[in-house]
Amino acid sequence: MNKTMTCPMMNNMNWAMAPQMYQGMEYGMEPDMEDIYAEDDRDEEYFKDMHPESCKKIMPYINKELDRMETEESPLYEEYPDRELLERMGDRIYDKAVADMPEMEEQWEGRQFGRRRFLRDLVGVLLLGELLGRRRRRRRRNYDYYNNDWYY
Repeated sequence: MNKTMTCPMMNNMNWAMAPQMYQGMEYGMEPDMEDIYAEDDRDEEYFKDMHPESCKKIMPYINKELDRMETEESPLYEEYPDRELLERMGDRIYDKAVADMPEMEEQWEGRQFGRRRFLRDLVGVLLLGELLGRRRRRRRRNYDYYNNDWYY
């Protein structure tokens, strides 16, 4: 008679296979968080590389504006950043991008969605995505791995 333990909720999966699921990790050890973060960063870069060319042209303007605003006391890192601040940043980014690349400016007459320009909305979406990534990376830096506590 086979004396291996099975789990009815997992379609009688043989528990002898469980160590194989961890692929090199010792039993009871969690994966290294830095490895997970590095994998997340690689994923982020890979998917950014898949952006359309128009987005890739706008991203340097977004990064420059975020770099300019990035300080320890920056309002970008408050729990809930001010919507008006983000709107003003988006407008500055749009204005600089259109000044350098006039072919990107859109004519808005007769637009279905009113006077709001599509490219300006795209700038706003890219800005929020990049800000989210920076906030996430900043949180990781402020995490104390040894005490599992946050410090500033």
